[in-house]
Amino acid sequence: MDQITFSIASRLDAVPLLGQFVSAACSYAGLTALEGSQVEVCVVEAVNNSIKHAYGGNPAHAVELKLSLSSEEIVFDICDSGKSADPAWMHADHHHAFDLDPDHLERAPESGRGLAIIQQVMDSIEYTPGTEKNRFRLVKRLKVAGQAPISPS
Repeated sequence: MDQITFSIASRLDAVPLLGQFVSAACSYAGLTALEGSQVEVCVVEAVNNSIKHAYGGNPAHAVELKLSLSSEEIVFDICDSGKSADPAWMHADHHHAFDLDPDHLERAPESGRGLAIIQQVMDSIEYTPGTEKNRFRLVKRLKVAGQAPISPS
């Protein structure tokens, strides 16, 4: 499994460059342009949440993104050492809380919208609060050439 780790300052203006890397990594992994764009939105949203909620917007901290790539999946671990989120809320099914119409995402409520999009796009998510680091793992399964996507286990 190939791995790359990035660390950025906890500033919202540092996130777009990270998003470009995610998009390029998705293309390299064989995802379509649309899939790559959707995954990029998810990772950017997760990093933004770390900056806004774990650190309260304080730019004096770091958010780490570890990308792991295998022939079966691309995994993004977003880590911060800030305030932990409530794991129950992170694992709740938010996409049924409102109608997620992709043509009218602006109509969705602000709170919970990012997590709802992440739940809809990614194949699995896992949030692990920690004493030293919190980790939000996003997994996207890759299609094997000529085969349907790998089914969830």
